[in-house]
Amino acid sequence: MSSLDAIDPAAGFPPVIHNLLSTQTDVLAQAAALVLVRFFNPIADDFLQATGLHEILAGREMEALLPIPGSVNYSNRTTLWEAHGGQRVSGIGPLEDGLMCVFADEEGPHADRRIPDTNLIEYRGDGLVGHQRMTGGNQQLANYQAEQRAIRYWHKPLGGDWEFESWAVIVERRYVWGKDTKKNWRREYAWVLAPVPSPFRDTWPAEVLALLAEDTHQTRDDTLGTEAPVAANPSDARERYQRLCASVESRERQNSGRSTRTVTERYFRSAQARLAVLLRADGRCENPKCAGQPNDVTDKGDPILEVDHVNELARGGRDHPSTMIALCPNCHAIKTRGSTRRALQKELLGVARGLHLQLSTREVLGL
Repeated sequence: MSSLDAIDPAAGFPPVIHNLLSTQTDVLAQAAALVLVRFFNPIADDFLQATGLHEILAGREMEALLPIPGSVNYSNRTTLWEAHGGQRVSGIGPLEDGLMCVFADEEGPHADRRIPDTNLIEYRGDGLVGHQRMTGGNQQLANYQAEQRAIRYWHKPLGGDWEFESWAVIVERRYVWGKDTKKNWRREYAWVLAPVPSPFRDTWPAEVLALLAEDTHQTRDDTLGTEAPVAANPSDARERYQRLCASVESRERQNSGRSTRTVTERYFRSAQARLAVLLRADGRCENPKCAGQPNDVTDKGDPILEVDHVNELARGGRDHPSTMIALCPNCHAIKTRGSTRRALQKELLGVARGLHLQLSTREVLGL
């Protein structure tokens, strides 16, 4: 430090930039915090004191990194780009400061969502058509996962604005079935994100550090041994249904305990079970007494069906197609809160078991 003080270098900055950093403390603090996140994270003991940054940052490293989570909204990606740089369109990429971001738009084509019963987020990977590959944004996320570095999670609710919702770290990745923008089934990456208070590792909760310690940085392939849940004929449907059920049952045998990791395992296992039920339903409400509009579809052409556990999981229900049913919204509402729900639940359980038996047996009359 004495040698540097004697030389008094301008660090290679043009005079206008050097003057800015020398006279505006907030700008200097922001630059210092950014350098710490990108190149010195986790921060070694006494590092701030030794470099004199403790006086500049004064314990406000998180506040110096802009934008602050939850502080600003943007009506579209263009206004966000005008404020922070980076790229305007793709779902994965850095801002002008070089820190990686993922963008989850509820109006977009991907099935990004919160994982039930956890604080975790399922974020679908990069690529709109065809099977997703470990290239582009997916490769960038894999690098961040391996290095256990935080990313910015941006979220846009239906009819809402873009908001920098939280910092997050990747604790798991899976290969799962999903639909591309042409409505074709394909394999895509599901990245499991754990929100954290800041990009600085010493602020991360113990439960997140535990998930990171368990992460193998390998892809868990939930499509292995199964095929896309679409069938050309009844025989094909039966075979694919059986494969999905076998995948569900295999994971069912492997899991025990109630850790956060087990919750994510149950969630992805349930996703396989839901695909099996939708395949079985073939676009129709499975309530034999359905009086609604079972043939309506969404704007994307998908059936308006909700897959539900006949026996609730909280009451010991099983995550398996034999106890799950595909219902139109009206029948789902009756099953959940209608005055006849008890009798309907009992009936639907028999229907689910019967439909499961039809597709799970090797020989079906007439096929």
